[in-house]
Amino acid sequence: MGTDEKILEAFIHEHGRAATQILEKLEPGEVASLLQEISVALAAKILEPMYAYKASRILENLDQTCAIEILEDVDLKTAELILRQMEGPLRDSLLEGLAPEVSGPLRLKLKSPENTVGALMDPILFTLRKSVKVGKALTLLKEHKRLASPYVFVVNKDKSLHGVVNLQDLLSADRDASLTNLAITNVPKLYDDVHFESVINYDSWLYYYALPVTDRSGVLVGSLRLEAIRRGSMKSEEVPGKEAIKAGAALGELYRVGLMGFLGSSGE
Repeated sequence: MGTDEKILEAFIHEHGRAATQILEKLEPGEVASLLQEISVALAAKILEPMYAYKASRILENLDQTCAIEILEDVDLKTAELILRQMEGPLRDSLLEGLAPEVSGPLRLKLKSPENTVGALMDPILFTLRKSVKVGKALTLLKEHKRLASPYVFVVNKDKSLHGVVNLQDLLSADRDASLTNLAITNVPKLYDDVHFESVINYDSWLYYYALPVTDRSGVLVGSLRLEAIRRGSMKSEEVPGKEAIKAGAALGELYRVGLMGFLGSSGE
């Protein structure tokens, strides 16, 4: 790596947002040429805070292999927003090249129109059949490691939502108990096709950090977190009140502490 490249890399690391703002003023082809000369991680760092429309035009100027590597490195929401700005054939081609663990959730989110619950939800869930025992659930939880909410989502054989189990309850339950006995079955659920603003003031946000999302047939397709609702709203007065925010933050912290303690106990 030459001196110029080292200086550029250091600048991006130290002043990522400023670098993005500078590059946004350049033509997409010029930025694409630069991204192909730096690491994928640095390219992702530049694109994540960029306007989705501009980021999309830049990726259109990259060779497909490079574009795919960057899409796999940015966060899921950034990848979704970029792909939404692309023409169908190019978007489909990129999705075909992405790793299944990335393309699967993206395809699910892109099926939902913009500004719907489905577009804001996290499609990556930790789900288990209701017949699974607590001991087996804990083993699978350690293997999964990537959770978006403080709940285990429990489903029926047809993948419809049965209920949710609080992570704290799961950690303290008898290992021979089944999830059927632990699941909260009256948890409120959201439909993936409704506009997200219609669920902003749900009283349920006072008690739940995340709510399950289903399609109209009842199949569980994701979960929607309180912070996603807050981030999606352009009007601050529409977001849930202070009590809801406090409740969500408290549940989120309990989840984080419980999960870290659990994983730490396994030596990981």
